[in-house]
Amino acid sequence: MTEHRDDVARGVALTVRLRLVSTNSGRPRAGCAVSLWHCGGHRARGRQTVDPAGWVSFGSAFPGAQAGCWPHVHFAVHDGGDSDGLLHAAQLALPGDACAKAYCAAERRRLDGMSIARDGCFAGGWALEIPSVTGDATRGLVATRTVGV
Repeated sequence: MTEHRDDVARGVALTVRLRLVSTNSGRPRAGCAVSLWHCGGHRARGRQTVDPAGWVSFGSAFPGAQAGCWPHVHFAVHDGGDSDGLLHAAQLALPGDACAKAYCAAERRRLDGMSIARDGCFAGGWALEIPSVTGDATRGLVATRTVGV
């Protein structure tokens, strides 16, 4: 994504990879449907079915820095593709080092004085909401997390 919008970091690609596993057995949760969207307007980035190994991947853009809101993306897991069968909903809180890679100086200043711990979106806890992020701003960042459902 190269156009500038207020809800994404300018030109920084973000691939979100989620692996869904059963909280009981640890086995892949194939066949579930996963939706992913950005905060601030619920701009859908897609809905996909989990593959037999439990993986789903979304191409998106790194969310923009907004005052009072730590950068994150939302996702929801539905049973068998049924939009009414919600199994799990959560956010991926993007780590500070990934934000430093994605944002220009002006965007980083919007995060001054903020922390994940003080963001009301993560009042129930945030430690398990942080994905591993690899890559760089030029080639794109990849956020990966295993999710127990």
